Amino acid sequence: MDFECDPQITWAWTVTDAEIRVAKRDWLRARDNGAPAADVDMAFEYYRLLMSEQAQQIAEEFRSRHSA
Repeated sequence: MDFECDPQITWAWTVTDAEIRVAKRDWLRARDNGAPAADVDMAFEYYRLLMSEQAQQIAEEFRSRHSA
């Protein structure tokens, strides 16, 4: 099986508010319940990634609506 990615393909996904809430809850739970530092760091990184991706989505939607 060939898992090589075609560089011409653009992968798009939508981040929802619910996904961000769950990621934040999971990060805080890991942080507050004494999870290993690596787990807390990974949970925070995932939360940060989702926030960043959603901000990018919002910016792209704004630009597409306001481009002339």
